[in-house]
Amino acid sequence: MGRSGALGAALVAAGVVLSGCASADGEEGPTSTTTSPAAAEESGNPWDLPIEQRPALFDPCAQIPIEAVEGGLGAPVQPVEEFFNHRPDELISCGWESAEAHFTVLSTWKSREEYLSDEMFDLRDESAEVIGREGMRLSKSTDAFNSTCLQLFFTSQGTVWFELGLTNALNEFRGERTADACSVIGRAIEPLVPLIPEGDFQ
Repeated sequence: MGRSGALGAALVAAGVVLSGCASADGEEGPTSTTTSPAAAEESGNPWDLPIEQRPALFDPCAQIPIEAVEGGLGAPVQPVEEFFNHRPDELISCGWESAEAHFTVLSTWKSREEYLSDEMFDLRDESAEVIGREGMRLSKSTDAFNSTCLQLFFTSQGTVWFELGLTNALNEFRGERTADACSVIGRAIEPLVPLIPEGDFQ
């Protein structure tokens, strides 16, 4: 799948409608009505709050340095402009590519239950652990080559989605052939997991 197709699939899967973005010339998009983390603390679980009262979504583009991505992929990467999307009320995404892979990180308020019922995905492991932290691991139901895998963490600032897409015809990762992207995504995201918000609220 090409860059644009991969991004489009990711945004659809995240439950995002692609209309109403702020334009490059400064036109305003939807007004953000998120509240401070303190309000979420009062409720105990930010996911129990109405959307407009939840904390601001985690911003992976601001909080994840390119060095961490390169450490996970074991290779130099380049940002991919098409993977960047900034809609603070709905989704924030960014992505990079190496010679072997596309790598995307996004945040959204789509819930665990919504992902489990989404026919675009197959559940691989509901409690896949990476450096002591559990998350949900999915593959795409249309991926006959097992070249794409997702790991989701349901944090205090939304669902953080890591997606690894192997682009080499041999499904190589760090120079080694693998039969399944889900067998290596844990290694790819190890340097990034400590950078995401705390909590597993679902």
